[in-house]
Amino acid sequence: MKLTRTKRDLDHHVWKQIKQHSLQEKKILVALSGGVDSVALLRVLSKIHKTELLGACYFHHGEEVNQEYRKDAQVFCEKLCKKLGVAFYPLKAGVLAKSEAEYRELRYQALEALKKQEGFVLLSTAHHRDDLLETRLIRLIRGTGAQGFQAMSPLRHALFRPFLEVTKRELKKYLREEKLRAFEDPTNKSLDPLRNWVREEWLKALEKKSKGASAALARSLETIALEIENRPWGDLLSQNEAYMTQGLSRGFYLTLSPYEQKRVLAQYLFSLGKRDFSQSHLEEIQKRLDKSQKVITFKVAGCHWEVNAEQIKVQS
Repeated sequence: MKLTRTKRDLDHHVWKQIKQHSLQEKKILVALSGGVDSVALLRVLSKIHKTELLGACYFHHGEEVNQEYRKDAQVFCEKLCKKLGVAFYPLKAGVLAKSEAEYRELRYQALEALKKQEGFVLLSTAHHRDDLLETRLIRLIRGTGAQGFQAMSPLRHALFRPFLEVTKRELKKYLREEKLRAFEDPTNKSLDPLRNWVREEWLKALEKKSKGASAALARSLETIALEIENRPWGDLLSQNEAYMTQGLSRGFYLTLSPYEQKRVLAQYLFSLGKRDFSQSHLEEIQKRLDKSQKVITFKVAGCHWEVNAEQIKVQS
């Protein structure tokens, strides 16, 4: 049977990235929720990558109001993996999260542990172009510096995201042509009211007013991200080489202008995988650090900060 253009294009798009980054013999673990995005990702990879080098993990967030969906979604994912000949790994949270940020943190911690335990080299997620645009717009709304436009690449730090240039609409069309269904979480639209408003109201209204505007906006923000990333002054953090193990040098921090202090604090948080912070959080941290005490501890932006005469560090 001849493949349609959409299927052929999407398969080829991901295959090119696999080849470009020499991933043909690498074990890949797919974060599988049962939704359109992750089902499409698993299907593409099952066609272009060796299935013995693939695995998929469904992470159950725990027993709460949505528990019936969680159980059904896990069964759906297990059946899909069996159909595609992919190893399936179900995991379940030991504690209930209190926020979307905590859900995400628990999920990634579990996936990383499974990846190491089972010998996977990469974790693959189905983040697509619409996700990236929404995230950048939300950061703008909440207040962000240059780090909020951080360019994303398909492969970074053992995280493989081959759909960053693909829209949700294309993924839905792909599944229709593959004759596969998805199992969407009914609470998705209520998890983040601001993101839901940006997606369902603001962007749709923009597109209705000017067809193609969403795609143009996504391209513009990506261009800005690349320009920022390629500026020679873009990475203050690289001047503080021991930040990953020892935190920021307090002496170095104090040599910076207030603007540069905010930038280096934002870059430090991003390097730790922290994303849910705003300009007001950075200003609050600055205020706490603008004290003469040698030892300071405080909590801002969901992080525990420990400061002594030499170091400024977030405790994991």
